[in-house]
Amino acid sequence: MSTASTAVREAVDDALPAVTDRVSVPQLVALGGVVVALWAFLSVLHEILVVTGDPGQLYYVLAGAGLAGTVLARVIRPRTALGLGAAAVVGGTYLYVQSLPGGVQFLAVAAPMLTDAWELLAGLSVLRIVNADIWALTAAPGPVFLAWYLGLRRHYTAASAVAGGALGVMVLTGDATTTATLIGVVGVTTAVAFGDCDRRNEPLRNADALVVLLATMVVLTLFVGVVPGAADSLISTEGIGTEETTMESSLVYAGDQVSVTGPVELSPEVRYTVEADRESYWRAGTYDRYTGGGWVRSGGLRSYQGPLQSPPGDSRTLEQKYTAETEIATLPAANKPVSVGSVPVPVQVTDAGGFQPASPLQGGESYRATSEVPTANSRQLQAAGTDYPEGIETRYTELPDSTPARVAERTDRLTANADNPYDTARVIEQWLENNREYSLDVERPRGNIADSFLFEMDAGYCTYYATTMVTMLRTQDIPARFVVGYTTGQQVADDEWVVRGYNSHAWVEVYFPEHGWITFDPTPSSPRESAELDTLDDARTQGTGDVDTTESRESTIAPTTPSTPDGTPGGDGLNGSETTPPSGPDETGGDGGLSIPTIPLPTPEQLGVGLLVLAGLLAAGRRTGLNQQLYRAVWLRRRPDGDPEDVVAGAYHRVVYLRELAGREKAPGETPREFLADADERAKRVGDLYERAKYGPGIDEAGATEATRLLAELLDERSRLPHRLEKRDTKSR
Repeated sequence: MSTASTAVREAVDDALPAVTDRVSVPQLVALGGVVVALWAFLSVLHEILVVTGDPGQLYYVLAGAGLAGTVLARVIRPRTALGLGAAAVVGGTYLYVQSLPGGVQFLAVAAPMLTDAWELLAGLSVLRIVNADIWALTAAPGPVFLAWYLGLRRHYTAASAVAGGALGVMVLTGDATTTATLIGVVGVTTAVAFGDCDRRNEPLRNADALVVLLATMVVLTLFVGVVPGAADSLISTEGIGTEETTMESSLVYAGDQVSVTGPVELSPEVRYTVEADRESYWRAGTYDRYTGGGWVRSGGLRSYQGPLQSPPGDSRTLEQKYTAETEIATLPAANKPVSVGSVPVPVQVTDAGGFQPASPLQGGESYRATSEVPTANSRQLQAAGTDYPEGIETRYTELPDSTPARVAERTDRLTANADNPYDTARVIEQWLENNREYSLDVERPRGNIADSFLFEMDAGYCTYYATTMVTMLRTQDIPARFVVGYTTGQQVADDEWVVRGYNSHAWVEVYFPEHGWITFDPTPSSPRESAELDTLDDARTQGTGDVDTTESRESTIAPTTPSTPDGTPGGDGLNGSETTPPSGPDETGGDGGLSIPTIPLPTPEQLGVGLLVLAGLLAAGRRTGLNQQLYRAVWLRRRPDGDPEDVVAGAYHRVVYLRELAGREKAPGETPREFLADADERAKRVGDLYERAKYGPGIDEAGATEATRLLAELLDERSRLPHRLEKRDTKSR
């Protein structure tokens, strides 16, 4: 056994010099920087794939690209590798184009592709484009292959440029978080700085300027905001500022993305006056892509050129006239809108068939909308079947790969007795309405919103209800989407409704073959209507919100609940709205005792940034000599200890340092006696004691005590300010 161990040890000892001769530590660190920069880029693609489907395919793509880069680094030249990288990008673009609906040819979509590329660089999220998962997979191999190849060839700057450029595109699209961006910055800077050390054969310690640069960039990124596309921040801004988020601002004004937020308020401001033959929900926008924390509307916008397609089943026409009472940036219309007219601004159409104004409407401006409202009753919807159009099924049953399995398991149990999509939707709708309380005052959970609302939360508002219902339906492969807009509002005449900010709402639309999108609303209606009236009363009391202060609560006509033809909620408009927040726990802790303050712990990201900043400060101190000065200042004040000889030696070295601070440098080979010839008598005495201890018969405790006392006097005299010395001298006279 000992012979074998010795042989192994000798083999390792023989191999280590060869390895260290071929690969230096700076080279390994520089390659690590390239890997970190690539990881930051790939982490963004991974998150996109988590939202849009299965990220597992990305691992195979990366393995292939990395293996190709490793093998070809020994075979081909950089110019050839650059051509292969470009070919990978072009090939990936071609594969993405071929995945688009209709099997279009590349040249036929060249102009739209260039337009999409420009919009991506201008801030269009990748999650908003069609087949975002295929885009992410095809975007990965080119940068990975080329950056890794260049890193292995020791072209660290070029490798960093490739990896950093790829990450930069994700920053511009807004998909890269601040965390990913900072990690990418660290990787790029590390690769460049340590790669420079590797090429110059400089020692690793000379790269301490890198740490200073990294810390500076981190501080600038966090506090100056040099990352324009970052989607989140390492420093929480929760609780900063006094302006509250309103339901309306978090929903209908959210644009192409809706994030599920925490506490919200209701606004009594009048937004629209609606004239119509029948009440409905006034839809402002639909969202198809669930991220786990919010919603994204995929697809682009096109100019409105004329009437849109009607729903596939029976419908009745609903004419509406909307008058904006304030500046407004939406064009609501009942489901399903087919045309708009008399709009004072250009109109755009979403891929889902909704209308968007190219610029806001001003107060007093109006427009007309025509909707074809589906009229299918419950029996027809129960018999609709599951023969969904391919595009509808693929797009509206998609869930993030991170969705916990227990969401589907609970939905399976709840809907076990439902034998068709309509009954499944009704069961989920009623279960949520009956088993969750309504509150506007909720803390936004971490992780998947639907999972949290099902298993960890007791209350929420419409965003939580609608998000959870859509998610549950999609686990059953039933196409569903998240919808925002306004509830009916306050009826002020037979065919007129006043819509206020607090009527903003989120609900669900479910697709049924041969009938189209049908509205469902899992949010309890009564609590919200009560909250709306309370908000209106408060506004009247305070004289705000453009309300008639002479109108009493009792005279207010409460919004009605639209229903399906057979009398069940959920036809062309749905029950309800939001509610009054239930009373929360007592602020003293719920049991009458005093609350115990807790110390918030930093997140791992904040801890990592803090350590990086600390390392930067230490490196900056080393570069400037500040670290040594601080250490010397502490050392100078620390009393020498140990044997008498050690005490005297410590006192002498401190005296020498005091002389050097005063401008007298000790020359090499200069004896203590020579160095202290023109010094203070106390310093000379310390020098004499040091010579006795080192070269003479030695020193005793009395000598050590004397050296310590003399040093203390010199230090005390040095620490006094000039005006104090003058006062002391004046007084002595």
